[in-house]
Amino acid sequence: MGAAGIDPARGQRIEDLMTRQGWSPSHLGRVLRADRKLIYGWKAGRPISSDLLERLAVALETTRLYIETGEGDAHYPRSEPPALILKQLADDLGLPEASNE
Repeated sequence: MGAAGIDPARGQRIEDLMTRQGWSPSHLGRVLRADRKLIYGWKAGRPISSDLLERLAVALETTRLYIETGEGDAHYPRSEPPALILKQLADDLGLPEASNE
């Protein structure tokens, strides 16, 4: 890990997972209800808050552990659709509805 918590390997894992889903930073930002600038920062290896890390793992169908360390399986399907889980997490956090831009 580099200066100030920068982790290029984590950023590469996120980029690889996004590629697997066929998602752009803008699309992932809409899915997560997060600014796409955050997504670009994560791809550069910048730190991720705990609540966003959980949502990111759900959206990319993986685990927090895989994103953080690269350990475990990259693909972790859940019993409920990721969109439903993400909506529940966002609602619990009181986030506004995702825009359809």
